[in-house]
Amino acid sequence: MEIENLTKFNEWWVTKKVREDLLKPYRRPLFDELLKYLKDRQILLVMGLRRVGKTTLLYQLIQELLDKGMEPLKILYFSFDEESADIEDLMETYKEKILKTDFEKSGRVYVFLDEIQKTKDWQNKLKIYYDLNPNIKFFISGSASVSLQKKSKESLAGRIYDFILRPLSFKEFLEFKGIKVDVKRIEVYKTKILPLFFDYLRKGGFPEIVEETNDEKIKSYIKNSVIERIIYRDLPIEFGLKDVELLKILIEMVAKNPGMILNYDKLSQDLKRNKRTIINYISYLEYAMILRLVYNYRRGFIVSSRKLKKVYLTNSSLSFVFVDNFYSESFLEKIIEELVINEINAKNYYRNNYEIDAVIKTKKGIVPIEVKYGGIDTKGMIKFLKEFRIKKGIIVTRDKFKEEIVNNKKISSIPIWIFLLSWE
Repeated sequence: MEIENLTKFNEWWVTKKVREDLLKPYRRPLFDELLKYLKDRQILLVMGLRRVGKTTLLYQLIQELLDKGMEPLKILYFSFDEESADIEDLMETYKEKILKTDFEKSGRVYVFLDEIQKTKDWQNKLKIYYDLNPNIKFFISGSASVSLQKKSKESLAGRIYDFILRPLSFKEFLEFKGIKVDVKRIEVYKTKILPLFFDYLRKGGFPEIVEETNDEKIKSYIKNSVIERIIYRDLPIEFGLKDVELLKILIEMVAKNPGMILNYDKLSQDLKRNKRTIINYISYLEYAMILRLVYNYRRGFIVSSRKLKKVYLTNSSLSFVFVDNFYSESFLEKIIEELVINEINAKNYYRNNYEIDAVIKTKKGIVPIEVKYGGIDTKGMIKFLKEFRIKKGIIVTRDKFKEEIVNNKKISSIPIWIFLLSWE
């Protein structure tokens, strides 16, 4: 590898600092979490959807190391999203031309590898460097979850900690705009915050468009920087996919019908594609962190029905690209259900003559959550609480905020914007 391929990514070797435009002023909560692991040997893996801020996070960590007095030449950054390279070639070039000494003699070295899933056999090559060179601390990132986690667990067991960087939460979105909410007095913020909630829906928590006001620019950013990069570049390269049109059709289908039940036989018939191909393509989009599958709950979370899977996009802004009536009452009900499903990281819902939108397991036990942005109906919630002998359920509403006891069961109704700011 030519040394120029390294120097273009590592300006701090000369300037002693990261460029301001790469750092950004806002630090995500994950930044502080990762700082706790700086002294540990384990590799730190950060996964997340495209454009959520993974690269910025890595640059902020690099600047933190520089601020603490780390020698600039002992911090290496490389992006496989911008340049193809073999890890061994990269590391050997760095050792020979920059450090000019073996790793065992170099002292502590920090290596940041961005979008690592784009280089072949990364997990086995990192394993070798990790095992043979205790001085190297690796930070790696990737825009896919399933494959990254699978490969890291198979080859790097005990050597890696993984973290998810999600799009900005609503709370972070407000902090980006300089608004901090006192949760104990949350209702007094309604007039100020409610318009920003609808703004958040269309932007989906992507940091680079928090301050953008033009709808067409927002749609163009999400379409070009997220959706098309995934369907025309990331997935075809990773899996050798040929039918990119099918990927686009599937994304648009879910964008317009969040929470739809996956019926592969019907999809095969309607789309005139092989059933197995559709199943595979859905899994690829899940791998790319653009789709979320939610399974029908069965008692104890030990078994989930493989049938009646519901599918959502992982971000509301993706629907904003495809849906003309995005803010209509009928569509808001769907998109806010999707927002709640993603916020609570739901893996299960419940359907058996009636339906509960999400069933999650917390430290306090099982919690059923219903989204009722239109009219409020507690019948299904009461049935679930009784059937599973649970004392409390949550209904996410448009603006109703109250607690009531029905048949000795406690039902908390919480407006969506308050739910997003208070959910732990």
